[in-house]
Amino acid sequence: MKKLLPHIIAIVAFLVITFIYFFPLLEGKELKQSDINNWKGMSQEIISFQEKTGEHIYWTNSMFGGMPGYQISAIYGANLIQYIDKAILFLPAPANLFFLFLIGFYFLLITLKVDSRVAMIGSFAFAFSSYLIIFLVTGHNSKVHAIGYMAPVIAGIIMTYRGRMWLGAALTGLFLALELNANHLQITYYLMLMVVMLGIAEMYTAFKEKRLAQFGKATVVLGVMALLAVATNITNLWATQEYGKYSTRGPSELKADKENQTTGLDRDYITDWSYGVGESWTFLVPDFKGGASEGIAKNNKDALKGLDDNYKQNIAQFSAYFGDQPFVGGPLYLGAIVCLLFVIGLFVVKGPMKWWLLASTVLFLFLAWGKNFMSFTNFFLDNVPGYDKFRAVTTTLIILEFTFPLLAILAVDRMVKETDFFAKYKKQINYTLIGVLAIVGVMCIAPGMFTSFYTPTEYDQVTASVQGKNIGQDVIDGFFSNLSEARKHIVTSDAIRSFMFILLACALIWTFLRYRYSKEIFVYGLMFLVVMDLATVGKRYLLTEDYVKKSANVIPFPMTQADQIIKQDTTQSYRVLNLAANVFNDASTSYYHQSIGGYHGAKLKRYKELIDYSLTPELSALKMGMQKGDSSFLRVLSSQPALNMLNTKYMIYNPDAAPLLNPGAFGNAWFVNEFKVVANADSEIAALRSFDPAHTAVVDERFKDQLSGLQPGADSAASIVLTKYEPNHLVYAMKSNVEQFAVFSEIYYDKGWNAYVDGKLMPYARVNYVLRGMRVPAGTHTVEWKFEPQVVQTGEKIALASSALLLLLVGGMGWMEWKNNKQAKAA
Repeated sequence: MKKLLPHIIAIVAFLVITFIYFFPLLEGKELKQSDINNWKGMSQEIISFQEKTGEHIYWTNSMFGGMPGYQISAIYGANLIQYIDKAILFLPAPANLFFLFLIGFYFLLITLKVDSRVAMIGSFAFAFSSYLIIFLVTGHNSKVHAIGYMAPVIAGIIMTYRGRMWLGAALTGLFLALELNANHLQITYYLMLMVVMLGIAEMYTAFKEKRLAQFGKATVVLGVMALLAVATNITNLWATQEYGKYSTRGPSELKADKENQTTGLDRDYITDWSYGVGESWTFLVPDFKGGASEGIAKNNKDALKGLDDNYKQNIAQFSAYFGDQPFVGGPLYLGAIVCLLFVIGLFVVKGPMKWWLLASTVLFLFLAWGKNFMSFTNFFLDNVPGYDKFRAVTTTLIILEFTFPLLAILAVDRMVKETDFFAKYKKQINYTLIGVLAIVGVMCIAPGMFTSFYTPTEYDQVTASVQGKNIGQDVIDGFFSNLSEARKHIVTSDAIRSFMFILLACALIWTFLRYRYSKEIFVYGLMFLVVMDLATVGKRYLLTEDYVKKSANVIPFPMTQADQIIKQDTTQSYRVLNLAANVFNDASTSYYHQSIGGYHGAKLKRYKELIDYSLTPELSALKMGMQKGDSSFLRVLSSQPALNMLNTKYMIYNPDAAPLLNPGAFGNAWFVNEFKVVANADSEIAALRSFDPAHTAVVDERFKDQLSGLQPGADSAASIVLTKYEPNHLVYAMKSNVEQFAVFSEIYYDKGWNAYVDGKLMPYARVNYVLRGMRVPAGTHTVEWKFEPQVVQTGEKIALASSALLLLLVGGMGWMEWKNNKQAKAA
């Protein structure tokens, strides 16, 4: 009990702090998270079908015409590890993830033999870092879920390499399986890059200490456990890998814009959100670039004091943020005190651990700069496998949220344990304390030395917006002068705040090291300062008004009048275009209908290209038609080939008005009598601009064998009608006196969709760039489409066996560790 008591106290403290910070959860409320609302919209069709039938499905037609549901709401019941995860996350969301941050990082620090009280400081420093709080608020749950298991995975690896091989390997396998189960491969990818760097550091140590054989054995054991962790999650990983080739994360067949393309996402898309080089000062001063993308009046009302009344109203509504990103929910703030301790750690922590943490920090900081350090970014995009599959390079900064508090706490642990610490490092400590204080002090007095207070883009946008309005240059200059003063006030206020926290921390550190008073006073005093520093910044983004009653959070998107009218349509399947929303970045339409658009970061690549080359120009034409009146607009709407072949039956232009019915929509399927065979993807998508999809199908020459000998005859009475609709099973009644070629208004994806005529498996082709087409014989027939992904069927068998074996090995290795310890004590 003496050994366990400090850890029990830590866990209880973590629970108390968690409930205090997320207190409205105790009142029965829920956090309203925007990304979770979008997820509800994306997954509604899948979840509703599962609730109705009890069947797990892996396809939805509610977004982007149709797409696999692997990364939306897929349930893989065979993976037994998920039940351990559910037991760990026993608290209400998102407090459960915050608690995972705390206990996970604490476990790592205890593995590194850090004093339990000091380890608590590190846990708070990690959990309260601003990005993690912002991710929780916005609902990036899978992301933070994966982040929560990073520290335990690292702890298991370190344990394996440092003498407790069997227990360490068992825990590594378990926590890596949990990490993969969290299903955010971007975070896991960054973790694996950091693990490779840790492995290099451990190999160097083993080489110096002449124990490479032990290192090799430990690496092999870790490799086996890693493979088992992957096999445990094989269904999701395999399905995602298979789908990834055809999603926006895979290569394009188009030859245009090759310089911007990679084997995954486009370069400009990957680097849209790139942290500014100067923006990195937010690690130390949270609002160094203005804070979140919100009005200046909301950020800091005092910033408007003393401004010219002629500009005050406009500046109050102008964004407080003036960094390099399009917009942000808030900055990455690592903590003023944590940054101070990190710098101290660079001087006082010795060995490969420091160099691993420093190298990881530098690497992932450079990657976060993205287009602001494009030569480095391009090197990784072109040479490091997998890096081009992920967007928003600022996500790499989560590694700094890990490395900064870890190195900082290793330094504090040495301060507490080594009585001669000040004597050994007096010069380094004094220089660091004075240096950091001086830098932040200059920021308080002259922030303009570190940053300008508006961007060239902002200046150009404002100048362009007043052209032709008889507004002189002196007015524009006056606006930006006042804007600069307001933003300068925001930066200065936070610089003073950071200065005061650093000053208090410096006083606490220096006096403790100089006079060696009670460790408890030092540790708990430092803990209090770190928590107050970080938690109060976090509360800028986690607001009381973000919580709502559970009953008010059930339906994320209230049904509009337009939705109600459309839902009265008894037709089984059709699509909706919602011009009242951001068509291709909106999940509200998908909550009620099958949408032309949607909200997802990994839509099918060809559909994304259809959006860029066909749908976006057609939407522009629609908007121009709306300006000319209803009759002109309906003519424009009914003449758009891409929209019509996608069976876009309704268009919402005002959510509080009746939707427009598109007379040109083709329906669920139709017969064509002409074919245009093209050589490649470029020719195929170009052909969509000048063809009549009601009579002609554009076919890639790779499918021309399916057209061999086909001569569709004229049959005015021929018909093909959808008689049964389920997301994963479509049934059509077909009748024709002659052989026909049918085009189906369904998205082509041959890694799961099978076509049957009267129960017999039939081949089919991709037509019109994204749709399915099939040759059907004369007569009366039943045509069926079934989504039967083999990867799920096979993967679930492997996952069940692997997860059971992993749990047995974890138990067995744990028992071996206990047995070895018992024998060692007996000896």
